[in-house]
Amino acid sequence: MSFIQCPYCQSSHVRQTDSGNAHANYFEQLQRCISPTQMAMFGMQVAKKAGVSPFIGATVGVVIGGVLVVVSQYCFEKYYSNAEQYVCLDCQQPFAWAK
Repeated sequence: MSFIQCPYCQSSHVRQTDSGNAHANYFEQLQRCISPTQMAMFGMQVAKKAGVSPFIGATVGVVIGGVLVVVSQYCFEKYYSNAEQYVCLDCQQPFAWAK
């Protein structure tokens, strides 16, 4: 009997899947979205529309992007990297369960 329930349908019919490879490239995907470079470009665009110097927007974007990467890396390593991967046998939704 499993004490783990599906967070989507609250079913207790779940099966553990391969925990090691499910999100191995998580950080690479995250880096493409919120990297300091991407955030600098976004900051430049916002600054231009707001009538502020693009250099200021790029600087703010780099700082925000760096903070987001550090915080997300910390959260991933602390909580999600040790999580076990499951799939619900009723609704077929995959989910992670932190140890």
